Amino acid sequence: MEAIGGSGFWGASKPYCSFCGWNLQLAKETERKSLKQLPWALLLLVSFFAFVGYLSKSGFTLFPFLFLSVFLVGGAIASWRKLRLLEASHPTAVYANALPSVMAAKESIKQAHANPHQYLWTLTKPRRVRLKPVARVIAVAFPISWIFIAYFGYLIVKDQIGVSGRLATLRDLSPLLLFALIWSGVGIATIRSAWRDRKLLAEGDLAMAVVTHQKTMRGKHSRSEVKYEFRDSSGRLVQGEGTDESWGLYEDMEAPVFYNPTNPSENVALCAATCELITD
Repeated sequence: MEAIGGSGFWGASKPYCSFCGWNLQLAKETERKSLKQLPWALLLLVSFFAFVGYLSKSGFTLFPFLFLSVFLVGGAIASWRKLRLLEASHPTAVYANALPSVMAAKESIKQAHANPHQYLWTLTKPRRVRLKPVARVIAVAFPISWIFIAYFGYLIVKDQIGVSGRLATLRDLSPLLLFALIWSGVGIATIRSAWRDRKLLAEGDLAMAVVTHQKTMRGKHSRSEVKYEFRDSSGRLVQGEGTDESWGLYEDMEAPVFYNPTNPSENVALCAATCELITD
């Protein structure tokens, strides 16, 4: 039984269970998609290095091309082998009669961990909430940083405007202004999210959502994006999405969600909130 899938063609794969069949189809689709990307990746490499070789008139570009091609083909072979393993996996119906003791143990484990978030229902409103470390640092540093931005901006203007003129002064200020713009976007977005999440976690209604889609976003800072759906107190189906900071949610898993009862579309999953509950 495979509880967690291996690496795919681009290093991303879906966890799955070859015994019960959980996420098995999605894992197959991920590996098939990886294999389909191989021809395009090779074509892109050939085009790029052919263009570079034509401009440089040198055969040296052949070596990095071959080097990268080995990784591409190796990754494709790994995905192909993984797909064969997935295709050979059998759902639980095949083993149900042969392994009744295993099925009984599986059912007992499932019942023991039926609702690991049961304690959340016992918390009374207003629940005690605090910011997570990153949001806390940004919330404190943002107003303080603006004091320094204003101070250094004043110094630049004071020293340069009488010597270089307004145009040169603006040019000297541009890096500081660009930093201030980017930092303002990050700070304001984080503080707004923290304000919303704090209110939802403290006063919002609680529901258990089911993850409908999970995707790992690759880059300098990888993250797990999830989409989920839940039913509010009136039975209406509501959808939401967020970044799973726990890296533990996948399709068909449950996650606690806090929502505004008067506007359920305003919701946040506990794993994606910028705040956390205080339970001790």
